[in-house]
Amino acid sequence: MTEAKPIFIADSCIGGLSVLKSMWDWGDESDVVFLADYAINPLGVKSDTMIAEVAGSWLRTAAEQSDTLVIGCNTLSIRYCQLDQSDLPNVGLKQIVTMVDCFKAMVEIEAVRLKHSRVLILGTAFTANQPIYPDILEHLSAGIQVSTVAATELERQVACFQEWDSEGDSVITAELREALEYTDFAVLACTCFPIVKAELQMLFPNVVFLDPGAYCAGLLDSSRNSQGRNLSLTVTGEVVSQASVEQFVESYLQKL
Repeated sequence: MTEAKPIFIADSCIGGLSVLKSMWDWGDESDVVFLADYAINPLGVKSDTMIAEVAGSWLRTAAEQSDTLVIGCNTLSIRYCQLDQSDLPNVGLKQIVTMVDCFKAMVEIEAVRLKHSRVLILGTAFTANQPIYPDILEHLSAGIQVSTVAATELERQVACFQEWDSEGDSVITAELREALEYTDFAVLACTCFPIVKAELQMLFPNVVFLDPGAYCAGLLDSSRNSQGRNLSLTVTGEVVSQASVEQFVESYLQKL
């Protein structure tokens, strides 16, 4: 029997580890190679050409070690879906799952619950300014009121392991607080946000927080052989150290 390859998860920070945690919590046994590509962060402020180059780089890197790529970055996921696929390298990956795919799966599964509700998309400035997630919601679930809000500073704090005061407007801004106080469901459209979901839930107990990344496991090819949940980690750039990410992994994943 051919040995199964690990799943390759790439993100521009540690946020994609929330997708990995959801996979393993769900019962997936796959080994994972995780790329925290801080060298290209923040990706949302870069040009379309640069984002396309990053997409190509992740595809090629993934293909060297895996046959399955999970794009854990919402910015790159959105741009990947917008790009002409002929402009991307054909590297022979069997499956590519983006956060857009996970978002669609979430809305399809939760459509009845979301019907006629107020839904807030919580993302970075880039994601909040893109129409793709509101369009998916409005197409798949009837009568909902969709709004978006940028929480880029919160993403920065989580991605860089910085302490944040949940009562302080520097992170939970007045705009963000007001948006969350007047919504029924908040979609965590940045993979960093599920990492602090418990804190957000305590601050806003009347809001149901939904994590699109939690639906990733259901999209992965179920024919893969079980493995041992081993994690190989690569961190690029100088924003955070490899050691600090490894320390975070120890506490966050708790060696599931």
